[in-house]
Amino acid sequence: MIKKKIISGTSINTVGKALSYSLQLFIITYLIKTLGKETYGVVVLAFSLVANTNLLEAGFGLSVTKYVAEYKTKEDWKKLLEIINTNFIVSVVLALIFSVILLIINEFFLDKIFLVPLHLLKETKVLIRILIALSIIEFFSVNIVRVAEGLQKYAIARSMEVLKWALRAAFILIAVGKGYGLIGVGIAYFCAGIISLIAFYILVFLRDPNLRLSPNLGTIEAFKHLFGFSIWIFFSKVFSFLSYRIDTILIGIFLSPVYLTYYNIAFKIYEFLRFGFSLLASTLVPVASEIIALKDYKKLSLLFQKATKYTVIIFYPVLIIFFLYSDKIINLWVGHGFDDSIILSRLFILSLFFTALVSTGAEMMIGMNKQRDLVFYAGVATLVNFVVSIILIRKIGAEGVVIGTLIGSIVIATGYLWRMFTIFEISFIEFLREMVGKPLAGSLFLWVILYFFIDKLYAGIAAILLYFVLAVTSLLDIDDRKDFLKFFKTKSMR
Repeated sequence: MIKKKIISGTSINTVGKALSYSLQLFIITYLIKTLGKETYGVVVLAFSLVANTNLLEAGFGLSVTKYVAEYKTKEDWKKLLEIINTNFIVSVVLALIFSVILLIINEFFLDKIFLVPLHLLKETKVLIRILIALSIIEFFSVNIVRVAEGLQKYAIARSMEVLKWALRAAFILIAVGKGYGLIGVGIAYFCAGIISLIAFYILVFLRDPNLRLSPNLGTIEAFKHLFGFSIWIFFSKVFSFLSYRIDTILIGIFLSPVYLTYYNIAFKIYEFLRFGFSLLASTLVPVASEIIALKDYKKLSLLFQKATKYTVIIFYPVLIIFFLYSDKIINLWVGHGFDDSIILSRLFILSLFFTALVSTGAEMMIGMNKQRDLVFYAGVATLVNFVVSIILIRKIGAEGVVIGTLIGSIVIATGYLWRMFTIFEISFIEFLREMVGKPLAGSLFLWVILYFFIDKLYAGIAAILLYFVLAVTSLLDIDDRKDFLKFFKTKSMR
């Protein structure tokens, strides 16, 4: 049953995220071609300042996913509704605080802090005002998605995200195409946000008789549960913000906006690959919550081992091909003239080889309410990352902040693994032998093969496809391979 949930959830997430990300790449390409590198860099800066809903969500969203899954398993609908409605009350408060702070920065300090070109300053301020209003809408949308994921309604969650990005793309084509520039970008995103929120609410709440929104259902007890769980995720999100999102702010402070465009192209490739990790990892939060509720610790350990092993099997080859062919991928995507993006993307991809080792375990620990065990290591890694970024951006430019990310990823992977070995009762030798040994050897062999096809992208893709066929037949456990093939055979027959 658990295998089926993970395979089903991962499959749905894969399709949904792939469609959403394709639309994001289309929007980026269109805006760069239409607005130009400098103006698009300003768009990146505006979104970096405003589009941090996940940070201000303060971990409450993930705690909703956990508790909704837990209370649904126990069929305790009273507590489930208390959790959902308490979270929405908290979201209103956070949204208002968030909006006021950003508005003050935008109106009085924007040009004093960032190198915004004077001829774009007025439009940039209007864009940020629109995005501030959008951020309030996004608070509610994200919270509804968290409820859907807690109920493991991944098809609804992903389809609504695809709808949101499709609407954004359509409205962007209209608004920017008619010459509204930066303001048109803001209006497009705002209109898409309103429609998406309405659709989210109808599909998740109005169609489920067990769910309803009412401030009267919020309780202090539910807030204590949410806060006790989310405070550690909040710290993790702050550290994550400083590790990644602060990069764009540092570039906005010290470098020309055009470098934000170079950085954003590389970051989107990095984000796309990290999405790959989350496709499997995100399904593990509710599953781990269900298993810990049943106190089946052996099953948790086995889940950690297999999830980590399959993450390495699936994603190391993908990371390899993106690293080796990043120049060709970027040239196919946005064209020539983005050499800086190629260097940045390769540095980002190197960091993901370390992130892949801990991504699934970290999500499981959220479901187990043990995220506090990881906060210290995240804090140390963030400090190292921030210090390195501040020093190197002055010396070597945008590459400096990504080198900081790479070093921080090594620190955090080392700390996380050390803690996970204790929690999941796995030794370092077992980790090497059972979880990453064979997949790592296969990936290294693949790297050597691809090196000889470095100038032939399609030959490299063919080699990757052959690798996956061999991986399914030789690296997957026999029982898992049978379940995997049985699941997709069943789906194809429907």
